[in-house]
Amino acid sequence: MVKPTKKRTLFRHPLAALGGALLLAGGFLFLILILIDLSSDVENPYRSLVTFVAAPAVILLGFALFLIAIWLQVRAARRRGEKVRFNLSIDPTDPSYMRNLWLFLGFSAVLIFVVAYSGTRAYDATDSVGFCGETCHVIMEPQNVTYHNSPHARVPCVECHIGPGASFWVKAKFDGIRQVFATIFNTFSRPIETPVVNLRPAQETCEECHWPRQFYGEKLVTHTYYRTDEENSPWTINLLVKIGGGNPRTGKLEGIHWHMLDANTVEYLALDRKRQEIPWVRLVNSDGDTIVYVDPDADIPDLNDPATEIRRFDCMDCHNRPSHSFLPPAKALNLALSTRNISPGLPYVREVGLSLLNDEYDSKQEALAAISQGLFEYYQENYPELLEAKKDEIDQATRSLLTIYNQNFFPEMKTDYRARENNLSHFVNDGCFRCHDGVKENEEGGTLSSACTSCHLIVAQGPSEKLSEIASDISGLEFQHPEDIDEAWKEMKCTECHTPESGY
Repeated sequence: MVKPTKKRTLFRHPLAALGGALLLAGGFLFLILILIDLSSDVENPYRSLVTFVAAPAVILLGFALFLIAIWLQVRAARRRGEKVRFNLSIDPTDPSYMRNLWLFLGFSAVLIFVVAYSGTRAYDATDSVGFCGETCHVIMEPQNVTYHNSPHARVPCVECHIGPGASFWVKAKFDGIRQVFATIFNTFSRPIETPVVNLRPAQETCEECHWPRQFYGEKLVTHTYYRTDEENSPWTINLLVKIGGGNPRTGKLEGIHWHMLDANTVEYLALDRKRQEIPWVRLVNSDGDTIVYVDPDADIPDLNDPATEIRRFDCMDCHNRPSHSFLPPAKALNLALSTRNISPGLPYVREVGLSLLNDEYDSKQEALAAISQGLFEYYQENYPELLEAKKDEIDQATRSLLTIYNQNFFPEMKTDYRARENNLSHFVNDGCFRCHDGVKENEEGGTLSSACTSCHLIVAQGPSEKLSEIASDISGLEFQHPEDIDEAWKEMKCTECHTPESGY
């Protein structure tokens, strides 16, 4: 009697069985998560990551194992000398064949739908603000917090970090894979290195909204500073900032935004990664003339060396922290005192606040505990009568100090204003003075001016209660330092005293 041959089945191969299990598990997980996602109004980056990336990846892995199992079995059959043929003709008279065909087509349709739907949803999810800021919580916390406190809080991250078009999107996602591995293996830098090397040119992002040709004229700006004396004495400076513009129909082609005019090309060489040391600047003006300014004491590398990067000046060279600005304690305290979130009537509150905020802490929890106790202990020791008389003001000042710390200091990532230079001024960081230092010379002996009036005019200045000086003409006032330092401010940069270490 002839024994019937056993019908081979694909599931006898362990890889096929594993693939089938993954397909079922991934499909079930995907279905459940889709139902949860559709029924929830709250966006969750982790749920989106699992639903539209992890679950479909499990399904595709299962399908891939199926294909590998088929290939392995075909290869084994050929080694045994068996002929393996793939019949691609359709036989509608064979019920078994038609059943398998419909199962295959149905499964393929479902798989295509899952991949297409997950791909579009994953695209949206990975481009969302929540995904950028919350998925890697500890790493991205400084960026996420400062972003939500910035003027660009309603602009999605990808509008600036990727911009329109597919090519930069693909580059960003591939770079994201590198960052995922850095996160998994804990090899990311603390703080994250800046500036971003492959950031899209500002002309293709910033200028989509902020077009230099539409900036013109001057803007009145008021700065109120508080001194570190017992009275927290205020000192106000009213500045007329020369924003300038790039449209001849609306005014002269001058002012700060002169640097961004299409008619001019400004380039520079930086000696450090953070672009703080700039010894060489080149200008090609509207007439086509080239003027080069060089620091005579600097060691300039070979400009023809491919490794020497000469960068064209753009928005980000001044506005380098448009969405991730970490305020120095002095500036944050000036704002809090001006808005009365901290009462100027508390003796030495600015000085004590500076000390508490500038202290080194190993963790945010340690910092918040020290700040919570620090102000109370200071007044308990030096002004015990105020603990009762001004209890509410002391409590409010403490809450404000905690808010300032939470919004600007991130010790776990070693990130605060000391690690994040802001080039949009010349007070704590060199900013404008990186180029306009009065030292760089051209061939004719001309220098890049560091005169105050190049960018702004002082309209009024003095104690805030009654401004002691008011300009009588459009030439403005000569700067008056709140402290008596004679003419020293003319011979040195602000940053030589107002260092991150000093906290002022």
